[in-house]
Amino acid sequence: MGQSVLRAFPAPRPRMPAADPPAHRVLIVDDQPDIRRLCRTVLAADGLVCEEVGSGPAAIAAAARRNYDLVLLDCDLPGCHGEEVLRSLRHNPPAPNLKVVMFSGTASGDDLSRNMLAGADDFLTKPFSTVQLRARVKAALRLKAAQDRSDRLNRSLLALNAELEGAVAVREGELTHARGGLVLALAKLIEHRSKETGAHLMRLQRYARVLAEAAAELPAFAPLIDPVFVRNLEDAAPLHDIGKAALPDGILNKPGPLTPEERARMQTHTTIGAETLQAVADEHPFALGFLQTAIDIARSHHERWDGTGYPDRLSAEAIPLAARVLAVCDVYDALRARRVYKPGMPHADAVAEIVERSPGHFDPALLTAFRSCADRMDMVFEEVGE
Repeated sequence: MGQSVLRAFPAPRPRMPAADPPAHRVLIVDDQPDIRRLCRTVLAADGLVCEEVGSGPAAIAAAARRNYDLVLLDCDLPGCHGEEVLRSLRHNPPAPNLKVVMFSGTASGDDLSRNMLAGADDFLTKPFSTVQLRARVKAALRLKAAQDRSDRLNRSLLALNAELEGAVAVREGELTHARGGLVLALAKLIEHRSKETGAHLMRLQRYARVLAEAAAELPAFAPLIDPVFVRNLEDAAPLHDIGKAALPDGILNKPGPLTPEERARMQTHTTIGAETLQAVADEHPFALGFLQTAIDIARSHHERWDGTGYPDRLSAEAIPLAARVLAVCDVYDALRARRVYKPGMPHADAVAEIVERSPGHFDPALLTAFRSCADRMDMVFEEVGE
């Protein structure tokens, strides 16, 4: 009998070992062959796949051909300066969460600050030791790995949320439309208090969809933006200034410049709006994807890429993507629309103001998407009207 039992339950098959994750890929950019050879030897010993080029144009071309996890970039390069290469990588990132560690033996403190504001993740001063090189590279790649894991988790949650929403789409279709109508009506009340028009909200919704869909075509955003993200962004856009409902009319509609104290009070509309929406989410845990998008927008649409915005002084990818998209749309509409204190700006001038004359304000990669869809945003402005 014991033998029959053994035959009925065969021994389990041995478990296959998990596949090793792909090695990180590093691009080394320096005009000195000895430096490139040193970096390649040290990093290859740590299991990294290294490629090297000796000029700025070659670096830009290499990044266009292949995805890299990290770029080691010298400041002083032939062909174009390292800062130009950095800006090109940030405007057209080959992959999400690309890390850039710059190095130089001549850069001043101002040069270092400028490069960090332009998007460098870290900096090494020549001559550097192999210990310093390995430590900076490992730290940058750990951060990228954490951001990649966060992105994968977000995509999984978005996919699960989409499945759940799809399962009840028919039943809740009318509720979704009702939600959109109520959101727009509530936001219009705030707009009326601040002497703005309901057309601004309608334009903002359509701008947000146009820009998000354009960004989704870029490698840096393709894994992050799907139809659910776009729909939530479009629905939540009118709530970006909901916190203004708590501000006194004397500040909200003051015709002249605000005092420092009044400006600080005005800036609280971001946290008030976010906290109000968070209370709704806590009390009524439904449509959490929509509510989280609304919270992110309300709190962070005045943050700046360089970390000088408010209320939290977030910088770069720490700013929620929905808020980064809406910030471009909101500023574009503010420039285009007429006000009692200013005329509306022509489309071409508004685009130039955002792309060329607002350093540090917006996500550089989003500006690439903005340039590609700016004409469609102009069409929205003309179709909706003021």
